[in-house]
Amino acid sequence: MKEPVSTGSTVSSQPGSTRPLRGSSFNRRFAIAESHTENFRQFKNRTLHTIDRVLGIKFLSNERLEQDYLYLLGRPCSTTVKQGIASMVAASTLMSLAADKDFAQTSIYKSLSEEDSLMEYYRCLDGFFHLPLAQADLQGLYEGFSRDIEASTMPVRISHRGDSYALYPRGPGVLDGNVIDDDLEWLSDYKTAMVPFRKALAQYSDPTKQREALDLLRFSFEKFLQQLLGNKAPLEKNGTALVRWMDAHGANTDTRNMMKGLFESYWKYQDNNVKHNDESKPAEVDFVLYLTATFIHLLIELAKSTMSPSLALDVTTSGDTVSVMHGKVDKKTGLL
Repeated sequence: MKEPVSTGSTVSSQPGSTRPLRGSSFNRRFAIAESHTENFRQFKNRTLHTIDRVLGIKFLSNERLEQDYLYLLGRPCSTTVKQGIASMVAASTLMSLAADKDFAQTSIYKSLSEEDSLMEYYRCLDGFFHLPLAQADLQGLYEGFSRDIEASTMPVRISHRGDSYALYPRGPGVLDGNVIDDDLEWLSDYKTAMVPFRKALAQYSDPTKQREALDLLRFSFEKFLQQLLGNKAPLEKNGTALVRWMDAHGANTDTRNMMKGLFESYWKYQDNNVKHNDESKPAEVDFVLYLTATFIHLLIELAKSTMSPSLALDVTTSGDTVSVMHGKVDKKTGLL
């Protein structure tokens, strides 16, 4: 494999004003075929420059930070300054030692530059956001990696919410920005649903883990509904309660009935093709992901809306009919 170009000095100018050269646009102008391997090589070189610019001097002067990162990834580490000695050396001396080295000589550079798997390289980049770094450094990595992704036309994006950063596969912009990202933010109030939802996002682009991703989406939605509705019912048993909850929170009749039909199809698909069998198709993974996210997005928006006294849930039961403030829900069909 061709070695990435050395990043040179660890102190370089901020390329924030540099306009990224879009590889796909350049290739189209000259009728050059896209190359996944070449895109990966260019992406790797760019991200190594970014890591060097933002963190290079910190890794060279702080052996423990380098060790923590490689430990996080389960990678070997060959250090140049023993930790016991480093703890007794003044910061100015460490900076002097760092000035005599190059980032390309570090174990981190070696490990990243030799990585041949794109999925594993994404995991390596994501690992930087789990280090105990200053917010300015995290922001620097976020901005730099985002430029690198755009310049290299890679199918990945970085989600940034508050002080949380994470790499995810890129999907339709309007859905990623207005649904997926919003769900990740608002799901912070639904911890038992957020954890499997995040895991599903991390796994759904891996062809070997798509059944896992689909099952995690089902589990996330089930946990979300249990907290939202205040019960412990399995997913398939919460349809009627969900319709009642939506009515109490102002959703109109057509929306409730549409949700009822989609919800039933959703859990049946999960049961028949994921939970009890492995019959899902690759083309369906994105569909189920965005459908799950859209369900959650709608319900979170309804939950956020201000409830007036007239929208308070007032339930009475008579035979097969559940009466609520704004209508009646048939317990057998779930329809109004």
